[in-house]
Amino acid sequence: MIIYDDNKARFLKLSRDIDIDEIAELIIEKKYFDILEHPKRKNQQMFILSYNDYIHAVPFVIDKDDNIIIKTVFPSRYFHKIYKERIR
Repeated sequence: MIIYDDNKARFLKLSRDIDIDEIAELIIEKKYFDILEHPKRKNQQMFILSYNDYIHAVPFVIDKDDNIIIKTVFPSRYFHKIYKERIR
């Protein structure tokens, strides 16, 4: 199961025009390019995926019940340079 904060979802929609439900669907369908360790937070990982023709990072943790808890979603210039050729 994928879990996220409703307030964060509203914030992402208003500030970045990111629909976290669509992001969750991409993750469920395994339409991500990679899962990486978060470079600054030892307890987090990140999905790297394409959303609206741009590479986004999706930091997350896995809880004791194996739920994926999405922390946020953000477009990443750094990862876009690395993964842009994989966008279809």
